[in-house]
Amino acid sequence: MKHKKLLIGTCAALAAAVGFVSVNASAAAAIQTATVSNGQLDCELELNGKVESLNEKKYYSNIAGSIATVHVREGDLVKKGDLLISYDMEKISMEQMLAELDAAADQGLYDDSKQYGSRVAGLYGEAKNTLPELEQQIQTTEAVMIMTQQALDKRRTELSQQGACLKADLAGCTTGEGDDPYEVEKARSNIEKQIAQNAHDQQYDPEIIKKQDELQFLNYLMTTYKEKKSVMESQKAQTQLSLQTQGAKDRLEAEKAADEIVNGKRTSDLEAASDGIRADLDGVVTKISVSEGCSVSEGAELITIESVADTAVVCYVNKYDIINIEEGQSATAHIKNKDYECRVSRIEKKTSDDGATPGIRVELEILKPDDSIILGIEAKAYIRTAMLAYALLVPTDAVCSDDDGDYVFVINEDRAFKRNIVTGVSNDEMTEITEGLSAGEIIGWDDESELTDGQKVKVK
Repeated sequence: MKHKKLLIGTCAALAAAVGFVSVNASAAAAIQTATVSNGQLDCELELNGKVESLNEKKYYSNIAGSIATVHVREGDLVKKGDLLISYDMEKISMEQMLAELDAAADQGLYDDSKQYGSRVAGLYGEAKNTLPELEQQIQTTEAVMIMTQQALDKRRTELSQQGACLKADLAGCTTGEGDDPYEVEKARSNIEKQIAQNAHDQQYDPEIIKKQDELQFLNYLMTTYKEKKSVMESQKAQTQLSLQTQGAKDRLEAEKAADEIVNGKRTSDLEAASDGIRADLDGVVTKISVSEGCSVSEGAELITIESVADTAVVCYVNKYDIINIEEGQSATAHIKNKDYECRVSRIEKKTSDDGATPGIRVELEILKPDDSIILGIEAKAYIRTAMLAYALLVPTDAVCSDDDGDYVFVINEDRAFKRNIVTGVSNDEMTEITEGLSAGEIIGWDDESELTDGQKVKVK
């Protein structure tokens, strides 16, 4: 059975590597022969794919208005700057006039509020808002001081009681009848050490020191709060005629800034809309979501363009061929009877979930696309997967296979002898031999019938 590899390609230096002659096996059978020789072998993986864009741009309406004219149709090729959609200019002019009136009204309201607020003393609002907070802080600080003092007193009492108990223990630790004087003295020494430690703790216990520091800080806070309260009470008394707080002033400024942003964006959007929706890239219109005369809301989708400058042939590769493909490999795509240089730009790290296109998605970026490319058109892709500069080669037609593997027929003294071989990469024309043959040997094959081991042949 004839055996051919799935890899497709060309064989460089074919004429130098192999020479074909005719041999006669019988009166009615003719075979071809070739000399096993070294040469260059290029292999390509042939794939079917479709042209897709790598950059899609959706256009949305920045205003609420009406569509006057749709200047393109789905499938049209557009250039950057081309007019795609025009709005109803009468409605845009009316909206622009209303925007100007709204901006003038907002400015007048702001000026009036500023003149009225010039009579307001900001200190009144500060004092009025600060006094309740200060009063709460004073009350809270007083409560914390009481709890801290109670904790300090409790700790001191605990240590004092411990000291009294230790002294009582020391007084009762005497040598009685039957007691070991050495053990009694040892016990008294231990109690005396505890008494000394207790006396030290009553002065320098970490908890006592911490509580004393906290009380000192709380006293400082209390003094600060009371001084600030006195200042605020005096300030409030002097600004009773104030009618506007600082918060109101801040709110006025914030509202003015917000109005300017809103009015500015509204004016800018209306000015841009008056020029219509224009393409900002070269591409193909793939979706139109509106029609002439229809009303659109702000944010509504209008049209979609897919770039023709960033295109790729998308193929789906099976698990056997994907091992021969890496990102960065060079490739060629045949589209509309024209060849384009490509490179493998992306290999998805998952298999496709689409039952119609099983396999792993591979993108072949078209390096120099032109206007003749049609998105969605089928393409034939060739990825260069291997190049052997000095390989031992035989014609692919000469390689056969059976249950024991690949083999060829070697011609020796007018007879064809079957020999098992090990093959490497191959293409339609040539196959690499890694084991079983040597350069200079003659092999033969018959395109019409199968040779048999030991068959006698005669070279013409």
